[in-house]
Amino acid sequence: MIMTIKELEDWMFQNNIKNTFTPNFRYVTDIGEGLENLSGLYVWYYIDERGNRTDVKYFNSEKDAVLFLIDYLINER
Repeated sequence: MIMTIKELEDWMFQNNIKNTFTPNFRYVTDIGEGLENLSGLYVWYYIDERGNRTDVKYFNSEKDAVLFLIDYLINER
């Protein structure tokens, strides 16, 4: 089971999923969804075409954030 952001990044690479979501593969100015680690609080956010950021969902653990992102990648995209 994938539990960390590093494991998620490896899984995405192995499954040919372009990673523009995790902190190590995302720029602050990128349009779209992303995941950020704010000192242990994980935030799923969206940046619109004007650069406005909306924090959509918060996670208290890396595991919860990773599980959310896996579900998003499989079911929402």
